[in-house]
Amino acid sequence: MNIILGFGSIEQQEREKIKKVVKEALLAGKDIGEALEPWNKKAKEYDEMPRDAVPERYTKVWFYDDKLHFHHINRRHPFSPDGWALLQVEEGLD
Repeated sequence: MNIILGFGSIEQQEREKIKKVVKEALLAGKDIGEALEPWNKKAKEYDEMPRDAVPERYTKVWFYDDKLHFHHINRRHPFSPDGWALLQVEEGLD
């Protein structure tokens, strides 16, 4: 069993939501990068903002090597001096 403080069910739910969007894009013959753009565009904006002006947690995601590569970012992590923490997860589309 792995325990990662500062991350949990919110990130799992976000991964499931993203996988659903990607699968729908694939079935419709659409570009996966375009399907992921809403998450990455918002994350880029959040990265440049002060931590008190952004959501506590958000996600960036890429698709390569037949896997989704997630970066779950926590901007108010209690064990980080600057508040930033990152959980990296790789998952297939199954």
